[in-house]
Amino acid sequence: MQLELKHIKGGQLDQEYSCAAGDFPELVRLAGAGESAYRSPINLHLRFILSGRMIEVIGHIQATLDLTCGSCLGTFEYELAEDFALTFVPEVEQTDQVPEQELAADELGLIPYREDRLDLLFPVQEQLLLAVPMHPLCSANCRGLCPQCGADLNTTACNCEKKVFNSKFGVLAQIKGQAD
Repeated sequence: MQLELKHIKGGQLDQEYSCAAGDFPELVRLAGAGESAYRSPINLHLRFILSGRMIEVIGHIQATLDLTCGSCLGTFEYELAEDFALTFVPEVEQTDQVPEQELAADELGLIPYREDRLDLLFPVQEQLLLAVPMHPLCSANCRGLCPQCGADLNTTACNCEKKVFNSKFGVLAQIKGQAD
């Protein structure tokens, strides 16, 4: 997935992409490991804005993922709609003489490009990975698993005895109750 700068006419270009999950190596690896699995197609809308030699990319991702709930461990379908922004700058040639320590483009969150061509594969893949929730939930009221027997509390009721959590601050709750 590449774009040559000569295609950005008038300083701006809007592009639509429809990609398969298999186009992104890291997504293939995650799906093979049983983690998040993107379904095809992954739809991208990218707006390229040229400002001198710097290119700002404003993007929007729409995709469907199969995720594992972080509470009940059930699989569920997740509709992803995420906006992002990327900034590409020309790659600076390294010189042997460096009088001061400068921050590299990637340390500033900038993505270097060379030969008037943007390589979009890895920056877009990174955005796809960042868009996946860290602790996905199948629903806002997911009850999770029973800590005693492991039953899915969303579908079954278990007869396990609920142990009272022994908190060091439990005494404070008792004092508050006496003050009321």
